Amino acid sequence: MSRLALAVRWAGPLSVLLAALFFDAVGASVMMLVCLGITITWRARLPAALELATDLTLLTAAWSSVFLLYERYAYWDAVVHFAATAVLAELAFRGLERWSRLGPPGPVSHVVLVSSLGAALALVWEYLEFAGYYLVDPQVNVGYLDTMGDLAAGHAGAVVAGIVGSWARQRAAAGRPAVPRGPGPGRGPGTTETKD
Repeated sequence: MSRLALAVRWAGPLSVLLAALFFDAVGASVMMLVCLGITITWRARLPAALELATDLTLLTAAWSSVFLLYERYAYWDAVVHFAATAVLAELAFRGLERWSRLGPPGPVSHVVLVSSLGAALALVWEYLEFAGYYLVDPQVNVGYLDTMGDLAAGHAGAVVAGIVGSWARQRAAAGRPAVPRGPGPGRGPGTTETKD
């Protein structure tokens, strides 16, 4: 898995070079954003499967733009919004968990937090599409139906990511012994920690 992850990491800079040589500055700029995302997933020390899923999804979304797949296939935009928001919401959740003082949430809290982060990311994405339409390329597809469809697909992806992430975490925790908690109000020695 590590060789595959390394190859995908190098696919980011290679994509910038290919887009700059064979396409245009907009495509190269999009690929630079993907490189930033790949760097974040690498530095976040995610589980290998989540890192690969995130990086491959970002590369797919960017190359879909370069090859005009969003214009050719009406459904492709919703598919990419679903998948990209799913992996980015889980990535944002892992980043908050790692770099904040919050303890690990229980299963329900995990789903609620990831789906909330996904809703926020989907909204930011739509703002960026709107800005791209006016500032970069008027061919960027914006409009009421497109925006609402993108928001719905993104939020649905985040909910699924929250459920899958919560399930994966519970499955991983089942293989580890329970963490004992120190004595406190209503807790005796040896009481194990439970969530939700």
